[in-house]
Amino acid sequence: MRGVISLRIESSLLDELDRAVKEEGKSRTGLIKEAIRYYLQHLKRGKNQEGFVPFLEYRKVNEELKNAMDRIAKLEAENAELKKENEMLKGGQKKRRWFFG
Repeated sequence: MRGVISLRIESSLLDELDRAVKEEGKSRTGLIKEAIRYYLQHLKRGKNQEGFVPFLEYRKVNEELKNAMDRIAKLEAENAELKKENEMLKGGQKKRRWFFG
């Protein structure tokens, strides 16, 4: 069953919502649905129960994880390049560059 909800919010909150929508690449409706689901899960677990991560903290952790994954991808690319170089140098003509991997 689907329903329609109409609500009024102050312009500053609407501006924040629009910024989040742009950052997340979602629609207003999609972001609001996600926020409601998240809040309802919080209520089910009980307020202030351990394990609850506030939405902004979740976004911060998610961004840190994304940055870490980007750094790992760069290091893996460098590692692959060094492995290739070492394979070419196996003839002993040049000194090997050492790496971890």
